Amino acid sequence: MKNKQKRGFFKSIWLKLLSLLIAFVIWLIVVNVDDYKIVKEIYNIPVEQINGSDIEEGGLVFDVTSGETVDIVIEGRRSIVNSLSANDFKAVADLSKLSYTNTAKISVTPKNGSYEDKLSITVVDDAMTLSIEEKKSKQFELVVSTKGNVADGYALGKATTAPAVVNVTGPESLINKIKTVRVTVDVTNRYEDFEVSVKPVIYDGNDEIMTSSRLEMNVEEAKVTVPVYETKSVPIKFYTTGKPEDGYELTDITASINEIVVSGPAEYIDKLSYLSINDLDATGISENTTYERSISNFLPDNIYLADSVDTIVITVNVEKLMVKNLTIAAEDIELINKNDDLYLYSIQMQGAYVITVTGLERYVDGIEVEDLKPLIDCKNLEPGVMPADISVTLSSRYRIDRNGTVLITITDKPEETTEEGTDGTTGNSPENGSTEVTTEARNGNGGIDDTGYANDQKTPEIITTEE
Repeated sequence: MKNKQKRGFFKSIWLKLLSLLIAFVIWLIVVNVDDYKIVKEIYNIPVEQINGSDIEEGGLVFDVTSGETVDIVIEGRRSIVNSLSANDFKAVADLSKLSYTNTAKISVTPKNGSYEDKLSITVVDDAMTLSIEEKKSKQFELVVSTKGNVADGYALGKATTAPAVVNVTGPESLINKIKTVRVTVDVTNRYEDFEVSVKPVIYDGNDEIMTSSRLEMNVEEAKVTVPVYETKSVPIKFYTTGKPEDGYELTDITASINEIVVSGPAEYIDKLSYLSINDLDATGISENTTYERSISNFLPDNIYLADSVDTIVITVNVEKLMVKNLTIAAEDIELINKNDDLYLYSIQMQGAYVITVTGLERYVDGIEVEDLKPLIDCKNLEPGVMPADISVTLSSRYRIDRNGTVLITITDKPEETTEEGTDGTTGNSPENGSTEVTTEARNGNGGIDDTGYANDQKTPEIITTEE
């Protein structure tokens, strides 16, 4: 009986072991089918640089030209691979082991050491390439830029920084790319002076920020002082130098703007009534000529431009002059300040007397002799024959030139005489029925000399202005 039971027990054990083995095989099959191997690509793993000090100790600096990040292909069980990202790997380039082409091999390992034997890692491009150069330092003026707008009626003055310049050190190729070092200040709704500390930022020629870790500045922050002033509108006045070509006249000056808004300390801006642009050279021009000027170049010290536009376009306009000749006849001339009680007056023209009027066509074309009102002033003239100056009405709109000679003759007026009076005596009684008229020439001042001209008399010119 016992033997029979013993044989049944061993038979049961083998069946149990067989079942366990079958179950394990089934589990193994299931695991391998469900957790199969897969391949995955992972991109942009940052590459850490080590032993870079070995390069810098030789007075050199380096910049990474390629290989700052690396891509890998990993192979392993799906349950592991699917959960991995770039953050789970460490990429390192040992710069102490550079090749002759200045490249360093990149190695990639999982941060979790337990995965190292469970993953196959292939680095797509396992080389970091360096550009190695001499170290260079250069100073740059610290430039202030602003964002936002100050309060209405106010404008920014010239901001200052402390320090005024910064020193940047790095690879020569990077230093040469630097255009400006700038601090940016927010001025939104500011209405009084203020100070702020700002970190300087390096910009290249394309006005893009240069973020290379190989560039170092000697300051972390700069203190910026920003003055804020009230504004004022002032007119612009324009002045020319030189004269246009002969036969042309400057008519007016026009500009793209005739008023600007400026700002500055009250003690300076209160004294400014207008801005003068006075370097417009009109020498020899015969047509309208355009000039461009920067308004800032004409601002007095401590005055700043508050407008956004600095360039002004100025046009100096010229026109061709018209010349008109007018001939004066004796009957056209008026004699003024005559003494008709004592003298007789007559005018003799010595050939043609021509008045030339030169000016712009719109002012000259319609002028006639009567508009010039030619006259001779007889005041203080003594009897005799003398040359006389003809005065005409002048105007700032045109120029008058005279060419010719006119003589004026002044004689004593005849006196009336009476041969016999009503009372039988000889006298000058008006009742006497007969008279005798006699004329005699005066001697002394105003006498006639050998030439037939008055020896010491000249009629003064009378000038009137007509706009």
